[in-house]
Amino acid sequence: MRRSRRNTLVGGIVALGLVLAGTGYAYWTDSLNVTTKATTGDFGVKFVDLGLYGQYGDETMKGAGWSIVDGIGETGYVGDQFFLRGSSDYNIIAKPGSIDAYKERAKGHNNVDFNAELVDKEGLSKDIGTAYKKAVTDASGKILLTIDNMYPGYAQVFRSDIVNVGDIAAKLGNIKFETKTLDGKEKGNLEDMIGVAVYLHREQSIPQFKDNEPTFKLAKAIANNGADDSRFFRVGGVDFVRLSALNDADVKAALENNVIMCAPATDQRLDIFVGVAMDPDAEGKFTTGTAADRKDNDDKLSQGKGVQLSMDLLWDQFNVGKDAGTTNILEKQNKDAASKPSTKPDAGSSKGSSAGSSAGSSAGSSTGSSAGSSTGSSTGSSAGSSTGSSKGSSAGSSKGSSAGSSAGSSTGSSFGSSFGSSRRRGR
Repeated sequence: MRRSRRNTLVGGIVALGLVLAGTGYAYWTDSLNVTTKATTGDFGVKFVDLGLYGQYGDETMKGAGWSIVDGIGETGYVGDQFFLRGSSDYNIIAKPGSIDAYKERAKGHNNVDFNAELVDKEGLSKDIGTAYKKAVTDASGKILLTIDNMYPGYAQVFRSDIVNVGDIAAKLGNIKFETKTLDGKEKGNLEDMIGVAVYLHREQSIPQFKDNEPTFKLAKAIANNGADDSRFFRVGGVDFVRLSALNDADVKAALENNVIMCAPATDQRLDIFVGVAMDPDAEGKFTTGTAADRKDNDDKLSQGKGVQLSMDLLWDQFNVGKDAGTTNILEKQNKDAASKPSTKPDAGSSKGSSAGSSAGSSAGSSTGSSAGSSTGSSTGSSAGSSTGSSKGSSAGSSKGSSAGSSAGSSTGSSFGSSFGSSRRRGR
């Protein structure tokens, strides 16, 4: 008998140990997991392939057009294939030796000097289509075009490509112009005598989505804004816009079809052509004109002066301002209008009060009036409203009949007022 009692006691201790260890009453469990990963891409555009106009035969008039108008020789201009460089090196601005050849041509006629450069250039960050390879192509977000010692009637054109180096298509949203003084020089009347021409067009060497098409014409944009003919002058058949007409120009409405797709999906890009010219002014509006018909103007206002034009091309991601405008099944998880807190002072009060009061009152009735009053007041409306209502009622009722009637009522009522309406109706 003793042995039997001893075994029973040991067995009881082991059983108790198992119960206390929690192993005797475990439940089966399982879990599922959803992991969401996301990264953000880059957004950006760059200038590449900067040069003097006439780099490629298919963008010129096959020599019948001009690259520089200078008044020299029988024609008075340099043909549009004079600087033709081709695709041998995208980092030089003209065919080797062609700039020296021009200066030799102009010797004794002018001392014009010109240059185009990528400012703070760096290697292209990724290959763009089949043409521009990151290992051998310079790129920059800024270009500097310089013409020194120009004179009335002189005009010159530059060109560059704009490529997308980002991970999302880019849309040219606006262009801003600002005229400034140059290196402390006086501007004189150069804002009226110097003009620019700007033409943008979308190009793909192997079109995939759309054909090549114009996207921006500066002269047309300024004319459409109401500028009269006095804001333009013409050299070599091209209309140039005087800098003075650009200071407050709004050309946003004139930009269209200007999206360039993201790399490396396409070799799509924008070609930009920029012309700079000085008004010939043979009629003597700003200068003394010609000896045959001399005007009483001061030529010193346009001689030995300097001016610079800053042109900022502003880009947006292509889908800026767009909304799908429709929905899918996830709309069912949206907050409905009834769940939003009311702006009316008495709406929450009446809803919360009644919800919280009834909840808090009944919850607090027994337990809550004094505890519910202060807790319900601050906690009870929301908790009182929804929890108080169900829990307080039974819990409070049973707990705090004596303690709570006054407190829960007042508490549930005030907290219910502020939070009860949003919390309760949201369910």
